[in-house]
Amino acid sequence: VQRLEELATTDGMTGLLNKRAMYDVAAQKLAAAKRFGRQLSVLVTDIDLFKRVNDTFGHDVGDVVIKGLGEILRRAKRSTDAVARFGGEEFVVVCEETDARGAMLLAERVREELAKTTFVAKNDPGEPVDLRVTCSIGIATFPAAGETWESLFKAADTALYASKQGGRDRSTAWSPGCKPPVAA
Repeated sequence: VQRLEELATTDGMTGLLNKRAMYDVAAQKLAAAKRFGRQLSVLVTDIDLFKRVNDTFGHDVGDVVIKGLGEILRRAKRSTDAVARFGGEEFVVVCEETDARGAMLLAERVREELAKTTFVAKNDPGEPVDLRVTCSIGIATFPAAGETWESLFKAADTALYASKQGGRDRSTAWSPGCKPPVAA
């Protein structure tokens, strides 16, 4: 039963929480933040130009990069934080009792660590590849950026979009001036 629970709540590639499990954990952490009047921050992390990695080097190399970012996030988080692979190359971190400044410090540590990491993998023909990638991060903090999971995630995603639009390889904290993505 324990193994089935683990399979149902973790991402098979990274061993981190999956999206469904993160919804449950985030709801609990947000309820505690509301009850005790504490701040809580959400980080949304996305690997820059990841499609290019897969298209150029193959999905096996892309998987190595995804696992590598997952490991960086696992090492950087505190024991009270929750990290999930949210889909594709997107990760979410929920940080209890963390204001925007603290969340920015975490985001910058993660971003800098990823940028200096060289991934060693083999591409589809089996040739060795040394690759470096960057990521963009959006940050939103309860209660200023929203009081529900949906509003916080949307604010963090909007800040992520601002990081991407601002040139990538950066972290952006949500503010009322952040503009949401325009539908194409």
